[in-house]
Amino acid sequence: MMRTEHKGTKTQSFSLWLYFVSLCLCIPLVVYGYDDYRNARVDSLEAALKSANPPKGEELLKAYDELMRGYLSIDDKKAEYYAQKALALSYKVNGVWRRQNALRYLGLLRYGKEDFDEALRYFQQALAVVDTMEHDSRYNEGHVDDARSAIYGSIANVYNLQGKAHLAINYYQKALPIFEKHHWLQSQAILYNNIGELYLIMGNSQEAERNYLLAIQKGEESKDSLMMALPQKGLVKLYIGQNDYEKARQNAEQCYAYYYAHRDEEMEDYPVVLSYMARLNLMEGHQDLAAAKTYAREAVSLADSLRLEEQRDVYVACSEVAMTEGRWKEALDYGLRTVRPDSLATDADANCYRLLAEIYTEFGQKEKAREYIQKMHNVMTRYATDHYQSGLSQMEVLYETRQKEAQIAALDKERGLYLWLLAAAIGLIALLAVLFVYRHLAHRRQKALLAAKVALETETKERQILARDLHDGLGGMLSVLRMKLEDGSHDSLALLDAIHTELRRTAHHLMPEELLKNGLESALRDFAISVPNAKFQAIGEICLNRDKELVLYRCAYELVNNAMKHAEAGNISIQLMQEPHQVTLSVSDDGKGMVSPDPEGMGLQNIRERIEPYKGRFDIVSADGQGTDINITLPL
Repeated sequence: MMRTEHKGTKTQSFSLWLYFVSLCLCIPLVVYGYDDYRNARVDSLEAALKSANPPKGEELLKAYDELMRGYLSIDDKKAEYYAQKALALSYKVNGVWRRQNALRYLGLLRYGKEDFDEALRYFQQALAVVDTMEHDSRYNEGHVDDARSAIYGSIANVYNLQGKAHLAINYYQKALPIFEKHHWLQSQAILYNNIGELYLIMGNSQEAERNYLLAIQKGEESKDSLMMALPQKGLVKLYIGQNDYEKARQNAEQCYAYYYAHRDEEMEDYPVVLSYMARLNLMEGHQDLAAAKTYAREAVSLADSLRLEEQRDVYVACSEVAMTEGRWKEALDYGLRTVRPDSLATDADANCYRLLAEIYTEFGQKEKAREYIQKMHNVMTRYATDHYQSGLSQMEVLYETRQKEAQIAALDKERGLYLWLLAAAIGLIALLAVLFVYRHLAHRRQKALLAAKVALETETKERQILARDLHDGLGGMLSVLRMKLEDGSHDSLALLDAIHTELRRTAHHLMPEELLKNGLESALRDFAISVPNAKFQAIGEICLNRDKELVLYRCAYELVNNAMKHAEAGNISIQLMQEPHQVTLSVSDDGKGMVSPDPEGMGLQNIRERIEPYKGRFDIVSADGQGTDINITLPL
């Protein structure tokens, strides 16, 4: 079993190999720090489920999750039972994290049974669930990366066991940026080692060496001796195949030191390392037959006692030692044991056939030698063809996968652009709305200020008119009354009547009570009664709003007052006529008239300002000595 330390934690745990050793190639497959739950208290958890107060909701989902993992390497059926339970419950309680966990473990169970297609289906479903976690506030970046890298590793392992090296490397490389981002050194070391093994099988020695060296580097940084020994084992095999004795020896010494110290823990790998040491001591120019024989005997003894399924490297080493010593019968015996009935047409198969052809040649059995030479040729041809076709198939799958990923990325980018444009449009609309509201409020404030200004100016002018009326009218009359009283005149009563009339007219100008009670027609009729020699006539049904009534009343008062004071009129006519679309106020007098009406005069200017907001029209017809006709028209 291989110990790893996941995510830089101090907790040492066994990696969950569980079928994760390649049956054909002796390649340890990466597992991303899965926790080992073989010692979990599954009995106590099951007892809790059957108790009077069993867990519910999230707690029940957690219990299913622990039981699923606890039984994974003990009882496949129970592990799958609780995984299915966890999966079903995760939808009810929205347990996204444990849902992807359940899907991944169901994939691992199918993987262990070599149902690779079903395993991949579960892993892809788990990846889809992990994608949703990116937008779930309950999970941070570490949660997403942890889950995604574990699934990538599982998918890569499936392709690894299927001999689909290109696809396996692709998924290992998908996990690499995640490991680098979080500085998960041991996971990086395992990943580089697995990629190195795949490249070695593919015959790409350069890439195999590069990845093995990277794995050793990460092992040194993580201070894990096993993470250095694994890739060193691969390098020994690589350099022996290249007849590079010095590099093979340097790596073999360190590798052997580790596996010898941990031979009780690494029982499956130790015989393989011994076989490499035997072959190292047979290399031309550096032969140490005694050492080679010792390593070979120990290797075959351990392999046979452990009944290892994969012993080809051990038998090859023993056969080569026997050939060197001239023990050809023993060499043949070991050589025949390297032949697998279920040959997968690998480079290793071809080497075994080559070894047997050489042995039969030494025996002089030319037919047998030719037979194994032909088998070697067939295997190499089939291997090249299978490798080429498999490579094409995998490259096609990779191309399609990357096309889909590119399409998804393009859609995400397009969606992001649309969201940005939508946000910009909403922002622009909001800005326009704010500007509109601001402008509307500013306009209202401006109107309010203008109305206040007009009201103030109108009030000021009204006060001036009132002051002038009181001074010129009542003030003069009161002065005359005072003199008459001092002289004992008998005209005092008549003068008091005049003063009363003038006071009534002034009060009418300020706020005619009759206008408020009975409208403009009644108010003008009452006003005309208070003015000597004045007549009033209404034509049509007079029906106006209060504002227009007040405006026309004040205009009538102003015009009548001007006619009395300035035109020296004997008769004054006030006429009010309402038509469907307008109302007209006419004030005529027989006074001395105006030679040229002054548009800037206070009285006329007051009238113009009063009717301007209502788009009124102001017409004057007058001539010297011929009286004056003034018409004010307001549209309805």
